[in-house]
Amino acid sequence: MSPARPPSQPANAAPGSVSRRARLQLWLRNFLPSAAHVNGLELARMVVGAMVVLWLTGMASQTWGQHDHSPWLFAAMGASALLLIGTPSSPMAQPWPVIGGSMLSALAGWVAVLVFPDPLLAAAVAVGLAIMVMVVLRCLHPPGAALAMWMAIQGWHDVSVLLNPVALNLVVLVLLATAYNRMTGKRYPAPQHSQKAQAAQPSRASSARIEGSDLDEALERFNGVLDVSRADLEALLQGASQAAFKRTLGNMRCEDVMSHPVHATRPEGSVQDAWALMQQHGVKALPVVDAAQRVVGIITATDLLNHALTATPTALSSKLKHWVLRKKDSGQRVGDLMTAEVSKVGSYDRMVDLIAIFSRAQLHHVPVVNRQGKLVGIISQTDLVREMAAALSLPHEDA
Repeated sequence: MSPARPPSQPANAAPGSVSRRARLQLWLRNFLPSAAHVNGLELARMVVGAMVVLWLTGMASQTWGQHDHSPWLFAAMGASALLLIGTPSSPMAQPWPVIGGSMLSALAGWVAVLVFPDPLLAAAVAVGLAIMVMVVLRCLHPPGAALAMWMAIQGWHDVSVLLNPVALNLVVLVLLATAYNRMTGKRYPAPQHSQKAQAAQPSRASSARIEGSDLDEALERFNGVLDVSRADLEALLQGASQAAFKRTLGNMRCEDVMSHPVHATRPEGSVQDAWALMQQHGVKALPVVDAAQRVVGIITATDLLNHALTATPTALSSKLKHWVLRKKDSGQRVGDLMTAEVSKVGSYDRMVDLIAIFSRAQLHHVPVVNRQGKLVGIISQTDLVREMAAALSLPHEDA
């Protein structure tokens, strides 16, 4: 009998056709524009800012040292103004990429003109050389590539054009954009390095798992243009979360979490003594060890209470108290009630491995042994949860 087809798959559909169609639809969606996280006020700020800084930059270039043979405002300035005003937090819009990247690109275009007489070849070489220089010197600024090509196509042989209008345009533009961004509430130049003071004291909520809706809400509050796609930003955040998890939890060992010194009992010990030991130290389980301190079992308060309930079918409250606390000689030994098949972990094992052990075996306590197999500690579910909460900087209440 052939397996039933999914309801959405036609009878004559080839295997895998639905998944291929779904992949094609997802791929075609990449051609659609992403949602704009910019409100009307921010859009007006961008439009007015670009016009104002370009107009004032052009006026400054017309006033100071204009040459008759050179333009007063080169075309790539429009793209630079968009980055400076529209994406002031972008690494490509900071002062060094804008000024350094553009100047080096213009120099690359000038060199290409001197070496290659053909304007088309010179333009291609100028762009490639500009990209190489900007990447190596960490000043990547896309309008710089346009400036390099403009220099090559125009065939500028006069090196003075690098000072006016190129350098003059760039310096004035950055100064004006800095003032405008700050007046309109944008931080510029934007920090491009980690803030050590903030990293040393992370927010307790910062390590929580980030969902897609959280990212959308943050983007709405950001109210600006990012030069990174939402998908890449989400992937970056997920990667950072995984790295943080590995750093905080992945490297922790059981010996960092376990309770020690650990209280244990022997198989020949009495049940009354085991119960008294639990009550004295406020624990709910005792590893059972042999003469060589090797774990041979575990006995819990639940084991003792279950046995007491079985032995006292009536008047439970009084008889249970008498059986557990006051009976002088029950005849029961720890070895009669303990769980012999006990899960153990090594002190050198990773703490994250405990999650699977606790969930798979439905355990509440796991003894910890050293490399020689001897008991050195014990870990409870409460210990694990407390350490995970502390490592993730999440608020928690003491058990």
